[in-house]
Amino acid sequence: MLIVLDNCEHVLGAAGSVVSALLGSARGVRVLATSREWLRVTGEQAFPVPPLAVPGVDSSDDGRALDHGVAEYEAVTLLEERAVAVLPGFRVDRDNEEAVARLCRRLDGLPLAIELAAVRLRMLSLEQILQRIEDRFRLLTTKHRGALARHQTLRAAVEWSFGLCSRPSRCCGLGCRCSRVSSISRRPSRCVPVLGLAEEDILDAVSGLVEKSVVSPVQRGTTMWYRMLETIRQYGREQLAVRGEEALLRRRHRDYYLAGVSPLVRS
Repeated sequence: MLIVLDNCEHVLGAAGSVVSALLGSARGVRVLATSREWLRVTGEQAFPVPPLAVPGVDSSDDGRALDHGVAEYEAVTLLEERAVAVLPGFRVDRDNEEAVARLCRRLDGLPLAIELAAVRLRMLSLEQILQRIEDRFRLLTTKHRGALARHQTLRAAVEWSFGLCSRPSRCCGLGCRCSRVSSISRRPSRCVPVLGLAEEDILDAVSGLVEKSVVSPVQRGTTMWYRMLETIRQYGREQLAVRGEEALLRRRHRDYYLAGVSPLVRS
């Protein structure tokens, strides 16, 4: 028997207890649980689910797509399917594939963001959406009556994710990764001058972000780096500004480099 438990992250304790009881009393039972955090039960195996695959885009001003077969990418397929629902006749072709590739990449391949962008195609062109994407939290909203509140706006979804984090993790995420920094190395304690946190708190804070799937570990050679999606970084920078901390973090980041310290933080 296969039992599926969906969205366990906000009921981890209860979900973990149920799974432990099931697996401990019934042979042949397997549980497939989706969650942003491990349930921490005996025998658990994690299968990370990354964002949808997006076409590669070069760094030129026009964002020209580098890959052939743009329509074959997961993110593009989702955009086309959702766009047809609101704009009959829409399809990805040679005329719009560059804009589609840029949009999917700017949205980090996030399914919810892509679905909300597709809704906007009822009144905006692809290029008009791209022109407004810097203000993605205001742009990407819907009023679908059947959707959960956290699925009706991109902001609500991100706020819900951050709400699951512990206070130190939120501080690390907003103070380091979501302000001026995109990736840090396996020695996050060296970021103390930038973060303004106690050194003994840095590793736990970063670990908390990884456990909550707010940042993703990426191994490069023998070094582990931690990456944050642009959508999350933009939310973090916005929150820093609201809290009046953005200027302080910018100065710390600047001073970190001017002091001549070997950079373990890449902006």
